[in-house]
Amino acid sequence: MKTRSHSHPLVSLAAVALALAGIAASPTAAAGTRLDVPLPFPRLGMWWPDPWAQPLADIARYDWVILDQWQPQFIAPLRAIKPNLTLLNATNACEVFYEPGNPAANTQIRTLPAQWFLTQIGTGLTAAISATVQTIPVERTTVSQNGKNLKLFVAGDTVLVEGESMQVISVNATAKTIKVKRGYIRPAAAHTAGARIAAHVSFWPNSWVMNLAAANVAPGPGGASDWAHYNAGNSLALLADPGWDGLLIDRTDRDESWLIGNSTARSLAPDQSNTVPTNYQSFDAAWNQGLTQYLGLVRAGTDPDRILFANWAMTDYGTLNGNNMEGFPTDSGGAYNEGWHRSVFGPWPSKGSYMEWLSNARAPNLTMVETYEDDAATSPSGNGTYYNRCHDAGFGPNYRKMRFGLTTALLGDGYFSYEMNTNGHGSLCLMWFDEYDNAGQGRGYLGQALAPAYRANAGATPPDLLTGARFDLANNLSHWSPWADPGYQITAARDAADVAQGDASMRLTVGSAKGDYWGAVYVYKTLALTAATEYTVSFSAKADRDRELNVWAQMSTKPWTTWLDFGAFPLSTQWQRFELPVTSTGGDPLAMLEFGVGQDTGQVWIDNVQVKPGNPDIWRRDFEHGTALVNASATAATVALNGTFRKIAGTQDPAVNDGSLVTQVVIAPHDGIVLLKP
Repeated sequence: MKTRSHSHPLVSLAAVALALAGIAASPTAAAGTRLDVPLPFPRLGMWWPDPWAQPLADIARYDWVILDQWQPQFIAPLRAIKPNLTLLNATNACEVFYEPGNPAANTQIRTLPAQWFLTQIGTGLTAAISATVQTIPVERTTVSQNGKNLKLFVAGDTVLVEGESMQVISVNATAKTIKVKRGYIRPAAAHTAGARIAAHVSFWPNSWVMNLAAANVAPGPGGASDWAHYNAGNSLALLADPGWDGLLIDRTDRDESWLIGNSTARSLAPDQSNTVPTNYQSFDAAWNQGLTQYLGLVRAGTDPDRILFANWAMTDYGTLNGNNMEGFPTDSGGAYNEGWHRSVFGPWPSKGSYMEWLSNARAPNLTMVETYEDDAATSPSGNGTYYNRCHDAGFGPNYRKMRFGLTTALLGDGYFSYEMNTNGHGSLCLMWFDEYDNAGQGRGYLGQALAPAYRANAGATPPDLLTGARFDLANNLSHWSPWADPGYQITAARDAADVAQGDASMRLTVGSAKGDYWGAVYVYKTLALTAATEYTVSFSAKADRDRELNVWAQMSTKPWTTWLDFGAFPLSTQWQRFELPVTSTGGDPLAMLEFGVGQDTGQVWIDNVQVKPGNPDIWRRDFEHGTALVNASATAATVALNGTFRKIAGTQDPAVNDGSLVTQVVIAPHDGIVLLKP
């Protein structure tokens, strides 16, 4: 079966030129927005099914579907089955795709300026080379970065030398040579001594990452000056077909220095120099600027009613019609180093939580939870193949994981998709579940939501582990003290005039700072922690201006290991209440709870700090014809329903969906359930 990757071929140069000229800015007969009328629940979307191999009637069961630019012939037959089906075309913000075995498919990628590619730290050729020589002499094969010795080249890399790309076969560090295959995708040419050679960056097999950094300018095809403008032309050309309702824009994530260690990148050279950066803050800022520019060009160039849907996007709420939370929740409940609670409720300034996207993005809002049966990533240096267990005899989906994702999505007004893996998405198989249509009784069976999600009753409240953390009495602060590294200065004082609750708060004043939040902290001693146990921190906080506050618990002696990392919380000048559960990575009877404020000078207030064992993330949302519950904690939860409900009478997981009447349910860890009104 054909599988689908994150990368996409480029549209024609003629289409790009027309789009850049504004010809594609106003489609003559836009498909129209098909999601203006609120849909009943559950709401379902699907990425990249295979209309050549899968029944169109199965594809049309979803509320919206992402196809691709070579599949417009399926628009009409799908709409004949379901007239209100929303169909999206697809593109990629920063990757280009090539086919090693099909030179004709690589014609356009050969025309892109070398300056537009994102590369790693490079070096120079020590001698001129012809267009055929395969052993390349280089100035160095490694580089020192922040005390680490980084390899500039490894076997399997693709490298860029001016306008030519080569494939690395082997590296001889002693002789300072690399053996390569010449003219790999981009044509071979002669090069002079001193010419720069550097490895491409690949996040997905057979693709290269382009540099969206706003300052990365070079004349390119179609009159574009940089990748952002060129790719905007690509995107507008795809939107020129009025049959599509909009466009998925994949890989719209910010702060792209995360590629280091998560792709082929061992380093990054944003300016294509051979100079080792001291840090990547300026690159991330430039990338974010270029990404914002690209998204803005696409939005400005198309009809305002057209849908622009993105994947793990930067929080450009005014431009985008929602965000796809790919691969969430994982088996452990989180997403990309973030836990379930912040992923769902926030605050999550860098990515935006599920609820934040639902509250702030443009209408119609397609924000979706996309859960995978298999969370495994695809190696960027592999060949892109995927073993599809869906076709194995006796294969059965992970119903618990599906319910966890679905009931998480049902806490808000978004959509849900359960797919096999990121390498293939819906083309691998279209799994359909009893919870999607009440075991065949019909889509939208829950009706509309009656109210927002709320915490379900799941047992007694555990005790607070802190003493004197409400700051009401001056004589109960013996557990707390300020502490600062050299170059930092912090003082702490009770403030009875500015409180969130009770009689006083604690005002932290940072008199001098050097940029690291851990350089000036307010410390609580001691907090006894048990390994592999969930703890929930809650507190109120504000600041004299917008800034972040970091919270964690660590050892009180070397090596200062962090046991609980609650991360950063965005503060404003108004009091906010924060709450976040985290699982401890170790046990420590003498741990310290720390509030880090050393990023900058100024004042921060905290109040009513609590740390409790356990995780209160057992949530419920009521609908016209039923209710949905989700247990995001690591322990089973017994929930009283305050009424009688009926379980779905299903066939796929009868241990859960047995059709029985219940007044309470036991929900396993990282699980959920959908119940019906009797």
